[in-house]
Amino acid sequence: MPIDVDEVQRREAIAQATLAIAARDGARAVTIRAVAKELGGSTAMVTNYVPTRTALITNAVRAAESRWRTDLEAHLGDLTGADRLRATVEWHLSTEPEDLLLRTLWVEMLSTAHIDPAGVDHEEPRESRQEFLEASLAAGVPDAALAADILSLLTRGYYVSTMEEPAHWTPERAGRVARAVVDALMAETPARHG
Repeated sequence: MPIDVDEVQRREAIAQATLAIAARDGARAVTIRAVAKELGGSTAMVTNYVPTRTALITNAVRAAESRWRTDLEAHLGDLTGADRLRATVEWHLSTEPEDLLLRTLWVEMLSTAHIDPAGVDHEEPRESRQEFLEASLAAGVPDAALAADILSLLTRGYYVSTMEEPAHWTPERAGRVARAVVDALMAETPARHG
């Protein structure tokens, strides 16, 4: 008789094992075989849920994303208008250790996009742009769609920059850039406070 396994729980266990390996040994060490070993089972217990290395990494990134949404909402609280827009951008520019780890996995995931496009997470960047769009609209930014695109490029570029020059891109420096960009976007906004 086959063992009844909860798919959501198994995918979460696979994600946690993937993150543990990446934190301990680096993103390059993440393989299906390594994750199976971390879980104490065969590769089939992994490949039944995530068939490729890219899917394995994407699974870990997506597991973190579900926590990000809750964290973002808690960070924003009752903020409105320009304050909410600034806080949204600053949240995306965090440098918590888990964020840095996930960025290394994100780059690994993207590096295989040309050979495994279905394995790459396309939902999260769309959700982030939507968050920027909604915050820009609520702040009264004149061209909210352009602002969402600019902020998306800013944050994605920041992710790469924190891996290239982690000592240079301190939270203070990133926050200063974020405030300058948001202030520039707000410059054409009719005099409103919020």
